[in-house]
Amino acid sequence: MASTLLVKDVLWRVSVLLQDTVPQFQRWPEAELIYWLNDAQDAIAKYLPSECSMLGALKLRAGTLQAVDTVAAVDFKPSIGPVPAVPINGNRFVAPFRNMGADGLTAGRAVRMVDRDILDGQDPDWHTRTGARIDSVMFDETTPRVFWVSPGVTGVLWMQIAFLAQPTRIPAGGAPAAEVYKIEGTSPATISISDTNLDEIVDYMIARANMKETTYSDANKVTIHTQRFLGSINARAMAATGVNPNLRLLPGITPESHRAAA
Repeated sequence: MASTLLVKDVLWRVSVLLQDTVPQFQRWPEAELIYWLNDAQDAIAKYLPSECSMLGALKLRAGTLQAVDTVAAVDFKPSIGPVPAVPINGNRFVAPFRNMGADGLTAGRAVRMVDRDILDGQDPDWHTRTGARIDSVMFDETTPRVFWVSPGVTGVLWMQIAFLAQPTRIPAGGAPAAEVYKIEGTSPATISISDTNLDEIVDYMIARANMKETTYSDANKVTIHTQRFLGSINARAMAATGVNPNLRLLPGITPESHRAAA
């Protein structure tokens, strides 16, 4: 899920639409916007999980049982995008591709997916086998954050895989008058999901901002930007999966909050 879109550029777009640019963050503090930006990413990832896909070399654990629930930054080498600075929280294993040697950089033999029941029947002792490379991977949809490898791992071994991750939390900014993400600032931080989600992120943030009880908020903007966000997510999810989630409320917001903003 490599991204090139700077957080400060996203916040500037939002500040412009909120008419909060002179100075920036006077009406809606930076900390609030970052909070809503993180919520927007989580909402998008929930209904469009492929927007948070990861591809890279994973350092395998000892034995046959592996997991993507919490991946240390030093244990993952992305095939695309920057090296992570914080642990990655995986939501679902997707697929194996190939062995990547003892350094995570040396491409090796391809790895195939197999049915665990078949392997159990052919070799009930496969969990006790070890080897210098991975030949096959087993996965069960009922335990999406774990997978099994054969033969088991004993030394240092990496494997290129794809998995779905939770968006990395964007750190809170600075104190008032010392904000980190001002448009004139130099923060290199980027959003955690694909750049293609810019419109949805902005719509979500504008809707959330105008739910705030303040003389600057506008209930009409809550309705307009909520409808834009929901319409886009419903349509994109339908195109990607064939199933329309039929969202009617802004994810992460209670019905009471919607009524209060109306």
